[in-house]
Amino acid sequence: MIATNEGDSYPALVKRLAPTTEDLVVLNSLSDLPDVAAVKDHVGRPQFICGGAPAYIPDWVSGEQREATEIYLRFLLVHCAGSGTH
Repeated sequence: MIATNEGDSYPALVKRLAPTTEDLVVLNSLSDLPDVAAVKDHVGRPQFICGGAPAYIPDWVSGEQREATEIYLRFLLVHCAGSGTH
């Protein structure tokens, strides 16, 4: 599932990352990741896609879902302008 978040509810959505089960988290910038240990511990290091947006595969993603998410992330890294590692 891919969804966007518009408007002023974005900070509240990001704070919910720890208890959620998304397979791939893409933020606008590194500063959008809340300074909360429970969140940072679960998302790990970002890979930068699509103009430098940080993307994370959280540690709760495993098995076939992790493989599928890694394939999609590699696709974005190769095909989206401005992708790469920092």
